Amino acid sequence: MRAAGLGEWLKAKDPGFVAIKRAARVTLVACAAFYFSLYVLDDTQMATFASFGCIALGALSQVTGEPWERTKTYGAALLAGIGLVSLGTVLAVNTWAAVAGMLVVGFAIAYAGVGGPRVAGAANGLQLLYILPSFPPYLPDALGSRLMGLVLAVGLLAIADRVLWPPPVPTPFRHRLAVAIHALRDRLVALLESDGDRHSLAQSDAQSDAKSAIGLQLSRIPPLERPTGPGRRDRAAMEATTILRGLEARLAALTELSEKGATVHAEGMHLLSVTAQSLGQSAEALDRPLNGDNPDPDSALVDATLSEYVQWREALSRTAAVDRGLRMRLRFAVAAEELSVWTRDLAITVRIMKGKRVPATSRTSIAEPFWYANRSAPWLWFTRFRGHFTPRSVFFQNAIRLAVGLAAARLIAGLLDLSHGFWMLLATLTLMRTSVATTRAAVIPAFLGTVAGGLVAALVLAVAGADSTVYEVVFPFVMVLALAAGPLAGPIAGQAMFTLLVAMLFAQMAPVSWRLAEVRIFDVVLGGLLGAVVGLLVWPRGATGEMRRTAEATLNVAANDLESTVGSLTHRDVAASGQQNTVNVAVHFLMLAESTLAQYRSEFRSTSDHVDWLGVLGLAQEVVRGGQALRRTHGTAGPLPWPRVATDLHRLGDSAADQLRDIAALVSTNAGRKRAAPEATEDMDAWMSTSEAQAVARRENDPASAVRVLDLWGWLAGVSFDSWRVTESITSAIDSR
Repeated sequence: MRAAGLGEWLKAKDPGFVAIKRAARVTLVACAAFYFSLYVLDDTQMATFASFGCIALGALSQVTGEPWERTKTYGAALLAGIGLVSLGTVLAVNTWAAVAGMLVVGFAIAYAGVGGPRVAGAANGLQLLYILPSFPPYLPDALGSRLMGLVLAVGLLAIADRVLWPPPVPTPFRHRLAVAIHALRDRLVALLESDGDRHSLAQSDAQSDAKSAIGLQLSRIPPLERPTGPGRRDRAAMEATTILRGLEARLAALTELSEKGATVHAEGMHLLSVTAQSLGQSAEALDRPLNGDNPDPDSALVDATLSEYVQWREALSRTAAVDRGLRMRLRFAVAAEELSVWTRDLAITVRIMKGKRVPATSRTSIAEPFWYANRSAPWLWFTRFRGHFTPRSVFFQNAIRLAVGLAAARLIAGLLDLSHGFWMLLATLTLMRTSVATTRAAVIPAFLGTVAGGLVAALVLAVAGADSTVYEVVFPFVMVLALAAGPLAGPIAGQAMFTLLVAMLFAQMAPVSWRLAEVRIFDVVLGGLLGAVVGLLVWPRGATGEMRRTAEATLNVAANDLESTVGSLTHRDVAASGQQNTVNVAVHFLMLAESTLAQYRSEFRSTSDHVDWLGVLGLAQEVVRGGQALRRTHGTAGPLPWPRVATDLHRLGDSAADQLRDIAALVSTNAGRKRAAPEATEDMDAWMSTSEAQAVARRENDPASAVRVLDLWGWLAGVSFDSWRVTESITSAIDSR
């Protein structure tokens, strides 16, 4: 009965016994490498680095992905580890050299996490591979033994990863995208078939929500499984995710307008039908192997249909009636065009994910669509590292914080000549988090676990004494429990068993006493406290504090981009270089905001923060991407033939931009200021009553310029309304506290 109960508990805590299998796999490899090095070759240096190599890359690292991806990760980690062990061995000549190396290496490895989940997953393990050899004694002659131990450990880990209870392969991200695209296509088809019927639309949305949630919300995907690398395929996958978010917003707008009775001509229905067809093709292409012979989605058909739709709008009768429903019809037309443009872009991202070439794009601006598609991998890596090399990047902040903490720990350990001082750095490495709150939450259980494990270790060492046979027999059982205890029983149990594990390890290589447990407790407490102090001094609030600053800056640059878009489409002396620079800045801040949001969701947050950050960033994306779509459609047009209309559009654009800046001020202070109604939308309703606006609506004199004005007007109306909705959401949440 007890065995059955234990089995049920294990199944609940560890579905598929993934953690237990991993612990057993790493334990078998570590014991084989350690016992062979110590008891067959009688080489303590080789044994030390064989065992800690397994711990570094088997326990402290997270290696995920397809089997070939995991093998590549182990191979790359081995090459990096050889360099780190060699560097640490050389710099152990004195404390100051080791501290300087720790500062540089600590920052470099932590910052390398910007290169994607496979790099970030191995970062802690790679840090340990420098920490361990950087401590006395200074033994450059032992470098060969150390490297042999590391090669043995990593080689056995890579083999065991393939043949010994291999970890499960995560759901490919492309399948998640396919599910989300299928759901959006189904909703669009339901919209086309419903003819504005509210009940059928609501039923369709309810059926699609469950399907689209996995694909559209990165928060539901483990960080190590997200395609956040700098390569072409990962960039295309993340761009597809951004496009899907915009498609969902545009589809929601179309649904809302349809429910309110916005009329749709047959040409608009045809455009949306072709859009739905392209969405289905993109989903089917992602559902199948990317390297297979499955056909690419057809973006050319969407392009051609969109061009026909725009030409049809230009050729509308000049005597068309201008009525009170014009604003809804224009918003519907603009949303439909944006939906089609982004669906075409989605098809192109799918082709890039499949490794296909796309037409040449600008090689100078990250604001150009698919600028990365034909770039080399080294250039893409350089661009990613350069883009985040700023104090506004959470990757940069985390790297500085950790590097300072590890360097300070190495300095204290060296000046105090701490025995087993690397334990202090190991504690700083594993307990320091991205904010003071999360570090505090990690430190207390670690202290309790270390004290508990230290007491048990002291008792075992005191009773067993110098009898190495006891430690040889107990070591494998302690190791498997130590590696599985954290995931199954929590951080206190994990720290307790790890403390016992290191005691059993060192007891086999040199005579020890119960005082070893005392040293372990002291070093862990000192390392944890040091990490907390450094975290208090270096960006203490982490992404929780940075989120407000980044969102404020992103909304402000989006407002600037909106004004630049209005200026360029009305031809008001806007230099192309200045406009391009505005877009570049906006895209850069959106990138920083996305990474900040990803970390923000992983941190402990105060319940006083009620901002829907995903909605805020979605609004900024709508402004920037919508502006790009308008410039791509009308960017080569000349000045407007109606000077007063151009002036009015600038005024409306300034009003919409001011709304964005008001939201920026709102999220930075978390203090609400309610608006009674969408200010810019009211201005637009008043503008439509003027004779000049009615002339534009009837496409008099210049139909192409009239469509440009109406598209710009509809875009501003949508941005204004969505800005008001975001403002209402934030202020209502603040007032409800």
